[in-house]
Amino acid sequence: MKKILILLVLVRANLSYAQETDGIYVDYERFPSSDVGSVDKVAAGIAIPLLNTNKEKLTVGGKVQNVSFNFVDKNVPFETDEIEGFNSFSLKFAYQRNLSSNWAINLMGESQISSNFDQTEINSNDIFFNALVTLDKYSEENNSLWTFGAEYDIKYGLYHPVPVVAYTKRISEAWAYKIGIPDSRVKWTLTEHHDFEGFATLTGFTGNINDDIDIYKEDYMGTLRQTSFLIGLAYNIAFWKNFKATLKGGHTVYNRMQVQDYSNDEIYDFDMSNSFYLNFGLKYAFGSKTKIKSPY
Repeated sequence: MKKILILLVLVRANLSYAQETDGIYVDYERFPSSDVGSVDKVAAGIAIPLLNTNKEKLTVGGKVQNVSFNFVDKNVPFETDEIEGFNSFSLKFAYQRNLSSNWAINLMGESQISSNFDQTEINSNDIFFNALVTLDKYSEENNSLWTFGAEYDIKYGLYHPVPVVAYTKRISEAWAYKIGIPDSRVKWTLTEHHDFEGFATLTGFTGNINDDIDIYKEDYMGTLRQTSFLIGLAYNIAFWKNFKATLKGGHTVYNRMQVQDYSNDEIYDFDMSNSFYLNFGLKYAFGSKTKIKSPY
C-alpha cells in the first residue's frame, strides 16, 4: 500500500506571521510508523512580493503538497486504499502594513483544493478557504512583541478557527523566545549562520474524500482530518547569501486522525498513538523592504 511521493513545484505565499519571509522552498515531513501507520508529507512552493515598500507588503503565491499514508493496522474495518494518497494545491494572498511606529497588521486569504482525487472531477467539497488576521504591538523599550488575532487553516486538521496569541522577546544577542498558541519556541543563536530552536507547535492535515468510502458496510462521504501537537528541536543553517536549511526532530504529545462527515461528526477514529517526527526543509529567501519589527 506504499505510495510514491509526488514532488511538484508551484507557488506559495507563506506569511502566517510577520516574522516569516518570502521565498522558494521545499519541505519534507515524516511521522514514522505507529500502531496505525506512517505519514509522509512533501510540499513545495514560492512566495512572491507584488508590493514591497518600507511601510507595506503584498504577497501572492500558492502551495502544492502530497500526503501519503502507509496503513499497517489490520483491524481498520474498511479498505484503506482510497485514503492512502492526498494532493493539495493552493493560491494565497498575504498583506502586511505598519499602522504606526509600534503597530502592524497581517492579513491572509487562501483558496485550496485538497482531495484524494478518487474521482477525476473536482467538486465543491474539494475546495477549502483559509484566512488569518493578526495585530502586532512592538515595544522598543522591552524589545518585545505582542501578537493577537485568529486563524482558520485546514493545515491544523481542525474545522474551527484557532486563536493566535503570542508574546515574543529578545533576551540577548544569543537568546530569544516566543510563548503562545498555536506556536511557541525558544532560539539560541550560535553564530550568524547557525542557530538552534526548541519548539512546541500545532500541525495536521485535512483532505476531502471525494467518493463514497465503505465503513462498517455503509457508504460515507466526508473528510480525513489529522491533528498533531509537536515538541522538538530544530537546527537552522544559513549559507551562501539567501539560502537556509532546517532539520527538525521531535515527538507528538497529541495525535488524532479521523474520518468525519460533512457535518464534522466522527465516522471513524483511527486511535493513533504518539510517534516520532522528522522534518527537513530548504528555502531561498527574497529580500524585503518592509520594516516589520520583530525581536525574534
